[in-house]
Amino acid sequence: MQIRKFVNREEELKTLEKLYEKKGFTLVLVTGRRRIGKSRLVREFLKDTSAIAVQFEKRVWEYNLGKLNRAIGEHFGIPSPNFSTFSDAFRFIVSQSQERVVVFLDEFSYLLRYSDVEAEFQSIVDEVLPESNIMLILSASSVGMLKRSFFNYSSPLYGRSDATLNLPPLRFKHLFEWFNEIAPDDAVKLYAVTSGVPRYLELFNGRNVEGEIEENFFNPNAFLFREAKELLEEELREPETYYTILEAVAKGKSRVNEIAQYSYVEPKNTARYMRILEELGILMRELPVGRKAKRGIYRFKDLYFAFWFRFVAPYFEEIESGFPDGALEEFRTNFNHYLGFAFEEIAKQFLIELNRGRKVPFRFTKIGRWWYKGEEIDLVALNEREKKALLIEVKWKRLNERDARGILKDLERKAKLVGLDGWKKHYGIVAKEIEGEEGLREGGYIVWDLEDFERLMDAYCQDNGASPPG
Repeated sequence: MQIRKFVNREEELKTLEKLYEKKGFTLVLVTGRRRIGKSRLVREFLKDTSAIAVQFEKRVWEYNLGKLNRAIGEHFGIPSPNFSTFSDAFRFIVSQSQERVVVFLDEFSYLLRYSDVEAEFQSIVDEVLPESNIMLILSASSVGMLKRSFFNYSSPLYGRSDATLNLPPLRFKHLFEWFNEIAPDDAVKLYAVTSGVPRYLELFNGRNVEGEIEENFFNPNAFLFREAKELLEEELREPETYYTILEAVAKGKSRVNEIAQYSYVEPKNTARYMRILEELGILMRELPVGRKAKRGIYRFKDLYFAFWFRFVAPYFEEIESGFPDGALEEFRTNFNHYLGFAFEEIAKQFLIELNRGRKVPFRFTKIGRWWYKGEEIDLVALNEREKKALLIEVKWKRLNERDARGILKDLERKAKLVGLDGWKKHYGIVAKEIEGEEGLREGGYIVWDLEDFERLMDAYCQDNGASPPG
């Protein structure tokens, strides 16, 4: 495993630094799925600050209080105190701290899970700390646990925080900053199996990518082989039900009734499970862009889970028993097809970057897929005020000019079904490789392939001081 440099958390660092410069008590929550880099972000911020930092464990509260006592002793250069409550520990910190001090409680959700401390921390936040100059940072991998404690109206801690930093995964473009030299098609493959989660990216060198994927997913001793299963068991009370629901989505079931039937869950109860999977960032509910629809469909948002449930879950027992041949054959046969699904998300991110740089025909304010009665358009971007539309097909394949023109002609046919009469429409393709781009562009079409991605990422890397891809 290689520890990479700190990538793409500039805005979060600026927020923490700005809050640190304030006087008085400040409470900050740092949330996000496991392995996303919450601890790394805060510890990067703490490098030049006076701080008491503790990482809680899956242990009883007395054990974690002991860790806080030892950290207090180290910070103040005294023998470890023996405070019997968290309230006493914070009173001591306040009494000894005239200057700004940061207290960082990492994996705070473990404390919430294995003890009943919400009421005590309400008292600490409301009575012990308000007149202090302490910046209290709480981070939690268990997003659901933290939401129940701080975002449920009935919780004692509801509404107490000054700021909440919810860390998303890295975007596709950040892989070119993470890996100093990586080919764009290899970056697509890596993003398609890691979803930009920093901890997962640390397991890859970016060379012989498909071989690295096989080693990281189809080896029973590999971290990523068990990670999805363990995350569900860690986060959820009924992991078996969620596991079956995600199996259903991986098999192409996208509507609530289909998922419920496959999972043997009452349709009326399925919505609750789906909502929780949305909150965790594993699934997303989609509505077609450009038309009104009451019922959406569900797809994977997290590409790590998408890949794992597509290629690992059906063969989990065989791989665990040392017989990965069936899984490897499935992966080698169908990985390229799966990349078509992942490439849609990457193309969407690419268009959003172009939109920010004003490199598209108009500034769009909405983007997503469109579908109706068996017809589908991969990406539709709209500016509803100006009545302008950009319609894009995404293809993870090499296209010659004839193929591309056929796709564009069919796209124009489907555009008539979208119902944007009177709108100015632009048509385009995003593909792995396109021959005859210039001729297509001269015909008024918008065309991008991985070479265009490479140029954009080259400019991004130069702006961020990294080596360009290639």
